[in-house]
Amino acid sequence: MMSPLTSYTLRCELSNHTVWKALQTKTVPQITSVIILPTHKGLSEQLSVPEILPPGFSSGPKADMRTTDQQALVERDLIGALKDMKGLKHFTWRSDAGPVLEEELWSTLKVLGVSSLRIIDHKACDFVGMSGSIEYRSFFESSNFSTFTQLTSLELETRFLAGFDVEDDNEYLQSLIALLQSNAKSLEAFNLTFLDPDALVDVTQILSRLTFQRLREITFRRASCTPQSLSRFLSAHPSIVSLSLSPMMAGRRWEQFSLLADSLPNLMHLACSPFHAARILNGSESSSRPLFCLTGIDVRQVIKLSDYFDVEKQDAYAEDEEVVEVDTYEAEQPITAPWRDELFSKLRSSKQITHVALNENDGPKDLEVLAGLMPQIRWIDVGTKRKDASSKGSWPISLSKFPELRTLHMRGTGLYLDYLPGNKILNTRIENDIRALAQSCPKLMAYEDYGHSVIIRREAKLALEVQPRTEPKDRLKDGLWWPSESFVRATVRKNAGPDQPGPAVLDAGYS
Repeated sequence: MMSPLTSYTLRCELSNHTVWKALQTKTVPQITSVIILPTHKGLSEQLSVPEILPPGFSSGPKADMRTTDQQALVERDLIGALKDMKGLKHFTWRSDAGPVLEEELWSTLKVLGVSSLRIIDHKACDFVGMSGSIEYRSFFESSNFSTFTQLTSLELETRFLAGFDVEDDNEYLQSLIALLQSNAKSLEAFNLTFLDPDALVDVTQILSRLTFQRLREITFRRASCTPQSLSRFLSAHPSIVSLSLSPMMAGRRWEQFSLLADSLPNLMHLACSPFHAARILNGSESSSRPLFCLTGIDVRQVIKLSDYFDVEKQDAYAEDEEVVEVDTYEAEQPITAPWRDELFSKLRSSKQITHVALNENDGPKDLEVLAGLMPQIRWIDVGTKRKDASSKGSWPISLSKFPELRTLHMRGTGLYLDYLPGNKILNTRIENDIRALAQSCPKLMAYEDYGHSVIIRREAKLALEVQPRTEPKDRLKDGLWWPSESFVRATVRKNAGPDQPGPAVLDAGYS
């Protein structure tokens, strides 16, 4: 018999119709979270998102959903099962195609009082079965979706907004703004991603027109905005705890973006480009801001602007501003990073930051530069190495400059665990590499890869133990790894301190 205090997450594919049918006859009122998984999974989901069913339930044959009618039949079973989940608070739709019965689905979730939504919004042509594509509308076009209220968390990922059609984008943006206005008093987390890899959507209207009373977490990916709107929005939201910005937010006009020193007094996690960090970090050693995690920066000294700002993408401008055309020649010329001095000064004075994830680096020497600025770092993701001339043996020497280092993640540097079938995850080569790192960093406790951690034990002698990376317990997380979210939500929402493992990294399957 299930304890009335137990809550469950249900996580499976839409096509698993035997589960939805069974739930209509065997009610599990303790289900608080439902995640509809994609059928076609990327690397991250294969590693980290197994199916989860309540006790007593099992998977059966998958339904054929190659046509709209076939998918609608399965969705009817899903909706029937949802109606009995009186304790449901969080719903995620990650299925390959959008819902066919979208109005009925959103209406059911509203009646249940679901307060947390995570929706992936593909275009119809993104999912093609053997008999053709499944046709459906964007959630922006749904009257039931746009009238949700009392939401506390809203995560939207869409291909319908991409910055290619101004008229369509404006229509969808107005629908989104109306939804956000209806939830301005309750919304605590808002994450917006534009999925098209070539997308760049101007969100200036959102930043200029909206003020949220309880906002704690906000993320924009593949977005742009004017520097004035970004300054205004961040200054108006002192409650923000976690902030993630796209490079083109303020973009090449980053010097026009500014904040007062006492802005964002509750900020704990900042994910942004180095020029954003130069403007947002307040540069005071005595700052009361609880910021301890900084991700997305680099400390490269010679750069090309085209590495940060796509030469084919224009910056956002207000209607009354004169647009400055992009100088594509200048963008490709090597220069000293124009934000270098300001960034380095701010990093040097940010003594409270102990967790840092670099976006990329030019080799071990970049780590020595960072160590000279922030020797207090306890958790580091060294980022993707841009040059491969550096010897692997240089990494332990450079990392030894961080005397407080506890946790190390080295994606993109050639140090990988072995995930090939039949092979030992921790082979002799990587074991020797990690031992060399452990000897150089006397406080190092864990080396992290995408799916596993190597725990370093130093009792009688140095020993290594491979463990699966633990899934965050926060039910709003879905168990899907995103840049920073697994760490941020574990810390921000549970008031955890800087001894937490550290931010996740961007895995394949989410570009």
